[in-house]
Amino acid sequence: MKKTKTVSLVLFIGVVIILSSCASMIEKILPNEELIIAPDPENPFQGTWMSTFPSSGYMHVINGMNGEWYARVKKRSVNTWDKLAVYTIEESDNGYITSNNWRISVNDDVLAVEKSRYIRYDRYIGK
Repeated sequence: MKKTKTVSLVLFIGVVIILSSCASMIEKILPNEELIIAPDPENPFQGTWMSTFPSSGYMHVINGMNGEWYARVKKRSVNTWDKLAVYTIEESDNGYITSNNWRISVNDDVLAVEKSRYIRYDRYIGK
């Protein structure tokens, strides 16, 4: 009976450690408050957009028709957001294109950006 309690305790502690580490990983990839841009009903591009696969760690922050592209990087055991590109969005004959020649489109709360392939980003509203 004592052996069963010991095994149960060890399993319980293991599960708690796993769950807490998963929760801390999710928290670390969220954007800082200054990177959260509120959506604008008049401009479907405006807002903060997170890549659909959290492990990929990319984000677009679009304010008006000006955007910034970020990547999550680890510096001294802390995840931070590094700015990789700055761009503007302009209307073209085939939709919208950025100043660095990426095709970009919005459908509801999904942003699609084509560089070499389309990458999907979901609108980030906040915590």
